[in-house]
Amino acid sequence: MFKYKGAIAVIGVLALGALLVSVSGKTVAAPASGAWHVDAQHSTVQLITDGTTDFGKKKITYTLGFARVNGDFKLDDANLDSSKLDLHIYPANSTAPVIGEDGKYKTEWLANQANHTLMCFHSKKITRGPDGKLQVTGDLVLTRVDRNVELEPNEAYSGPVYGPPVVHRVVREATFVLDLAPAAQGGKQAAGVEATGSTSMSRETYPELVKAAIATYWPPVVMDEKCQNTSGGTEDYRGSSCTGTFMDAPGLPVESTRIGEDYGGPSNFDAVAGNQLTILLRLRLANKAASQTANGM
Repeated sequence: MFKYKGAIAVIGVLALGALLVSVSGKTVAAPASGAWHVDAQHSTVQLITDGTTDFGKKKITYTLGFARVNGDFKLDDANLDSSKLDLHIYPANSTAPVIGEDGKYKTEWLANQANHTLMCFHSKKITRGPDGKLQVTGDLVLTRVDRNVELEPNEAYSGPVYGPPVVHRVVREATFVLDLAPAAQGGKQAAGVEATGSTSMSRETYPELVKAAIATYWPPVVMDEKCQNTSGGTEDYRGSSCTGTFMDAPGLPVESTRIGEDYGGPSNFDAVAGNQLTILLRLRLANKAASQTANGM
C-alpha cells in the first residue's frame, strides 16, 4: 500500500500562461542552445478535450488525463535547421513506453489497457517567431494496439475471447509552439530549462488521435515521487510512505443528484463531445552531457 503525503490534486484545465516561468512579471529568456534530454520525473503532458454538461445546454472543456513524456531536444540558436525535438508520450503506469513506435510489444503488457496507446513527435522544421517562441513543426505519430473481442453467449460461456492484437500507426503533421525559460524549483532558479507549449487538432484533421486519446485510460501522474519504508521491515510493516505531486484529472462534471428510492441511475447530465484535442507540454530539460557524466556514462 502506498500513502502519499502532501499530495496535490490537480483539478481542471491548467492555463498555459500559468506554466511559464517569470521573474518580476516578465518572461525570462532561457539559455537555449545545447543538447537536452527530457527529465521524465519532472515533465508532464496534459490532454484536454471538449464536452457538454447540464444535459447538453453548456459546452465545456475538461482534462482527459495526464501523461508522462520523455525524449531529447537539440537546439542550435545559430542554426535552427540543425535543431531537433523528439518526444514520446505515454500513460503514467510505466516509467517508459512499453510499446514501440513501430508497434512492437510484449504480450503480457497488453493485459493493462493503459499500455495500448503511444504518441510520438518528431520535428522536421524549427523556426523562431517575433515573440521569441519556437514554432516546431513535425510528425505527430499515433501507435495504437487494439484487440477484437468475440462474445458468444451460451451455456459454456466463460468470458470474452480476445482476438490477435492489431497495430495501427497513423502520422499527421502538427506544430507545437514552445516557450523556454530557466527551470524553477522552490521559488529558486534550478539547473536546466523548462519548455512549455501546446498543439491542437480537431476530429476532422486527426480523427484517429482524438478517438484514441479519449478511449485510453490515463492513470494519475506522480511528479518527483519518493518512497521509503518507514517501518524498517519489521512486523508492523504497513507499506511504503511516498511523497510527490499527485496529478489526476477530475473528468466531466458530476450531476449532484440526491440518491433515494426513486433514483434511476446515472443520466446524460454530461457527455464527451470529442471534437477537439489539445496537448499541453510542460517539459523539464536537463543538460544531456551533464546527466551522462553524473550517471557515469
